[in-house]
Amino acid sequence: MHFDRLTNNSAALIGCLAWIPLAVWILACVNWAIGGDIDPITGILGVFFAFGLGYEAINPPVPAMAPLTVIAVLVTVVMFPFARTAMDRRQLRGIDIEALERSYQALSVRPDNVIAKFKIAKCLFDLGVCGHALRIAESLAPHMPQRFFTEELRTLRKWQMMQIEGRFFAPISCAECQTSNPPGNLFCEKCGSAFLLDFAKGKVVGKRLGKKLVSTWIALIAVLVGLPAAKALPPGPCIATVASMLIFAVTMVYFAFRDTTGGVAA
Repeated sequence: MHFDRLTNNSAALIGCLAWIPLAVWILACVNWAIGGDIDPITGILGVFFAFGLGYEAINPPVPAMAPLTVIAVLVTVVMFPFARTAMDRRQLRGIDIEALERSYQALSVRPDNVIAKFKIAKCLFDLGVCGHALRIAESLAPHMPQRFFTEELRTLRKWQMMQIEGRFFAPISCAECQTSNPPGNLFCEKCGSAFLLDFAKGKVVGKRLGKKLVSTWIALIAVLVGLPAAKALPPGPCIATVASMLIFAVTMVYFAFRDTTGGVAA
């Protein structure tokens, strides 16, 4: 009797502690959905499954569910840092893209704006288009007097001391006319479009990566917790529930990972 009471108390404590990471996950899913990092449907499903997992952590339908619920919570704890890093990366890249767009807009008003051109180079460098950023900055150096452009020239020298791999200096094709543009060009040689802006937008982490992570988590929880919980049902409903859960998990993963981006980075 004493052992059973102790076991029940331990299970209740574990169930309560499970709500700490689950609450963090729920708030994160809500914030990601509101902020546009994941689509609303995936966010709602993420919240729904987190609540379901928390309920089963406190009230497991069968005793054998307790260890599986703990494993599912641990999966949530492990996956959360990866998801948060991906979302933060997307937000930071989004800020760089906005700054890049503003700099190109400044050039449309004043084509000889050296500061705007260097800002384009800096945004490109931060976005990983290092070779083209370096060549643009080097072409601007003769037009940047030391006394007025101290910080910009210091940044250029720092870039020049880096050992940038040759692949970063490969020509970039224009999204409008497919013309191959060598490093140093701000606009397409043929059509004059801001091809670097289009290319940089393609490097931004979009909603698909967040959807992949959250959808994979949902599928894992459905299989890890939902299928064993179905054993508590009568044979007929049990079979139907297991089949539905498997179909749901496969569907979630399929629609999250299928390629519908048209070449845009996920």
